[in-house]
Amino acid sequence: MNRLTALFPAFAIAFAQNPAPQPAPATGAAPNTVIRIDVNLVQVDAVVTDSRARRVTDLQSAAFEILQDGKPQAITNFSYVSTKPGQGATAPVHRVAQAKPVKGEAPPPPPVLQPTEVRRTLALVVDDLGLAAENLPLVRNAIRNFIDQQMRPGDLVAIVRTGAGMGALQQFTTDKRLLYAALDRVKYGQSRVGLSSFAPLGSGMRGGAAINHLREESLAVGTLGAIRFVVTAMRGFPGRKSVVLFTENIRLIFQGTTDEMVAHAVQQLSDAASRASVVIHAIDPRGMPNYDLTAADNTAGMSRRRVSRVPAQREQEVVHTQEGMFALAEETGGLFLHDTNDLAGALRKAAEDSDGYYLIGYHPDANTFENGNGRPKFHRIEIKVKGAGLHVRSRDGFFGEPGGGNQPLEHTREAEIVHALQSPFTAGSIHPRLTAVFGNLRENGSFINAWLYFNPNELKWSSEPDGNHKASIDVAAAAFDENGLALAPIDTTFTLRLTSQNYDGAMKKGMVYGIHVPVNKPGPYVVRAAVRDAATEGTGSADQYVEVPDVASGHLALSGIVLQEGAAPASANLPQGPAPAEDVTRGAARRSFRRGAPLVYGYEIINAMTGAGQHPELELQARLFRDGEQVLAGKTVLATAEGASDPQRLTAVGRMSLGRDATPGEYVLQVIVTDKLAKSKFNTATQSTDFEIEP
Repeated sequence: MNRLTALFPAFAIAFAQNPAPQPAPATGAAPNTVIRIDVNLVQVDAVVTDSRARRVTDLQSAAFEILQDGKPQAITNFSYVSTKPGQGATAPVHRVAQAKPVKGEAPPPPPVLQPTEVRRTLALVVDDLGLAAENLPLVRNAIRNFIDQQMRPGDLVAIVRTGAGMGALQQFTTDKRLLYAALDRVKYGQSRVGLSSFAPLGSGMRGGAAINHLREESLAVGTLGAIRFVVTAMRGFPGRKSVVLFTENIRLIFQGTTDEMVAHAVQQLSDAASRASVVIHAIDPRGMPNYDLTAADNTAGMSRRRVSRVPAQREQEVVHTQEGMFALAEETGGLFLHDTNDLAGALRKAAEDSDGYYLIGYHPDANTFENGNGRPKFHRIEIKVKGAGLHVRSRDGFFGEPGGGNQPLEHTREAEIVHALQSPFTAGSIHPRLTAVFGNLRENGSFINAWLYFNPNELKWSSEPDGNHKASIDVAAAAFDENGLALAPIDTTFTLRLTSQNYDGAMKKGMVYGIHVPVNKPGPYVVRAAVRDAATEGTGSADQYVEVPDVASGHLALSGIVLQEGAAPASANLPQGPAPAEDVTRGAARRSFRRGAPLVYGYEIINAMTGAGQHPELELQARLFRDGEQVLAGKTVLATAEGASDPQRLTAVGRMSLGRDATPGEYVLQVIVTDKLAKSKFNTATQSTDFEIEP
């Protein structure tokens, strides 16, 4: 490797003169601030608006009446929950780290979000099975606007395509990099709607595509099934949960007759949303429709009377295709947004519907949870509000299942590992940390190396007769591509036996499990890993997003950043399996460092162009962020790497000194490399990593 060590400046981190902003103190979650369904309390959410559709937030319990199966209930619990920052929200959050945009860069990774810090959970579902090609760009632009300008700290978001499996890019996350990557892959494909919402006259197509009703019905059921899968996955999530569905075709009536298959799928989805306490908002992206004829319509051979009927027929077509959207929104307490050309505004309105809501609770009758036929009974809920011009929206009922229909987790190794891997949170009795970095070797191609750090103090150890200490650990891990394919999956159980001396060292320094994943194609990946203590059945999980660039294209690329304590970077390679102690990576696996520690970071610059004398000309800069604010920027320096044996594989090394008075907390280190010899479109690459300064 060719090192740029001498050409990359060191910089210190000290905040004695200019301290970084402190996060707001955690207030803790207030009691009874979530939807509950159990034998002692039924607590449901409701949104109240006035005649101008403005949110009403100052009502008292006396203004409400709640009925279960037509019978009035005595309100015993009542509160208004605000999820807007700075307005009495019930859970603390961290600001999502956001760097000032640099050409070619992605946002840096956000802080880890815990369940108590979630304010809004939003699944943005793009029904690529039910959208015209002309409307998909409008939907993408609206979602991009949401990510850019409307997404808040405390938002847990997923972008889901109904025509794709639940891959790496369709997971709930706070990471904008993952959301941008998911959005970039929203494209027109096998849709039940054609290139445009209305098929041109004379084309032989109905409803925007040359398809028969059976195919339309099948794809509609596929859409609803995909959404039901997402809704079911949201059962255990905290707070008020919303699905925002972009579609233009869920038809319940065909040629005057109810489509039983689609209607049943709509009811199944509505039931699943009730069980999971999920609100569904539907957005029709067709905007203000124009039903008149256009130049694309071929009226040859059509009578004047037949042509005159076309606008009314098209209007009726829109009404029929909106029936399923209206039903889903109505039955789950959501909004049906249509006839608007401002899709970004419609999405904002749907998201802001979770900004605040009333929680209204009562003690249910004893027979509410009796299941005479072995299946839970659906209980109809009706909420009324007193006051002129006031309107209340809420879900229309619930199933008589304690816990809102959530089934208890099986106490098996497989169930606990799967649950830990699928959860979007890292909370649990074990708190692992995952560090995953992209790398590339000329002879072997691209790969992802990952270190799974865990604290042995969180495991149950037994003492052996010979004085050694033993623990049994389960580890499951894989890298998931955009289609959900698991690469190099690991599912293993191993026993750790440590001498007293090694045991004491492990308790202080932690332990690491090495993971190596060969990668055959560029693209976004999510590495997920779970740890389970076999003795206590305690679990914990961690994940990290990794973008693997297309090295074969010849464009400038950077490997992942390895950040370590010490004078020189250690190797990023670690054999797969358990390592003896955390210090083998000198803190790189845990990415948590003490104040006053000297740090070194290294990364590889790939595909640098060369000029006269085969010398690359690279500009290097490092920047540091905390809570979204830039707290330090290194000087931009020019590196020529003269004498490099392989200028297309250069190792850059930088150093930082953590000041003893540095503010504890989460930081993001970002490096920016500009190739002065490359074309402007491909001349900049960035990479970032987050780390913690310990108190």
